[in-house]
Amino acid sequence: MNGTLLLQSVIVGITNGFVYALVGLGIAVVFRGTRIINAMQGEFSLVGGLVAFVVVESLGWPLAVATVAGVLAGGVLGFAMEWLLVRPTRRRGAGEESYLLLTLGVAFAISAAVLYFIGRDTRSLPGIGGEGSAVLFDAAVRYHAMWLVILSSAVMLLLRLFYDRTRIGLSMMAASIDEDGAATIGIDVPLMRSLSFLLGGLVGGLAGVLVSPLITIHYEMGLLLTLKGFAAAILGGLLNPFGAVIGGLTLGLIESLAVLTVSSGYKDVIAMTLLIVIMIFLPNGMLGRGSRKGG
Repeated sequence: MNGTLLLQSVIVGITNGFVYALVGLGIAVVFRGTRIINAMQGEFSLVGGLVAFVVVESLGWPLAVATVAGVLAGGVLGFAMEWLLVRPTRRRGAGEESYLLLTLGVAFAISAAVLYFIGRDTRSLPGIGGEGSAVLFDAAVRYHAMWLVILSSAVMLLLRLFYDRTRIGLSMMAASIDEDGAATIGIDVPLMRSLSFLLGGLVGGLAGVLVSPLITIHYEMGLLLTLKGFAAAILGGLLNPFGAVIGGLTLGLIESLAVLTVSSGYKDVIAMTLLIVIMIFLPNGMLGRGSRKGG
């Protein structure tokens, strides 16, 4: 096997892995704060990417402004989702399966709306640093891919500090662990749930902005990212948001190496097969013990 091709595959796998990790992180954040499996996490990325594209291409504003707009769009969508749909459903005493169907239905609705208003045409954002690349041991690394890894790592570190060091983060954790106890000490539990969706939406919006220069924006993008992100979150342990990083990198590397050694047409089959095998032996995820302790 050519060493340069192997290194190139590893670089691609790490880049994709951080994208999956961001989406999986958003899924785990929402689940940790609300105990709801959010099947529309990828739609946060789809909306974030589209808003950023409109800001750059239609308004002609800088990419930095478009990035902020895309991230905020994902956050607003997440907050609105919890406020307008999840909260009324909870008041009616819905079960866990109701939330799954609700978020899945909204995901299909958003995808259909994008198809209706935008069409099947694909769109792409300019990357950070343009189309330029750096050379690492004869392997090419896009500047945008490097920024993707840096920004994703920074977000994950900030989220860790947010949960461990801030009052709101600790309140969100308390509200998810013991609703009655948290309410007794003055924590607004419904607000904490809304903030969990807001935070998941912000992370999803960022994922959409960062992945859009690498893959084209299209109406089916959200479902694909949700599936990969969910796999990453499950691999790392769904109750541990930061396990999604390990799960995403594992999934990205498996896919990339499958393309190199077998065929690109079988990468999803191989990745998901290995995912099943890993989950048979590690049913709580690769960081399952950390998940049980709260991450």
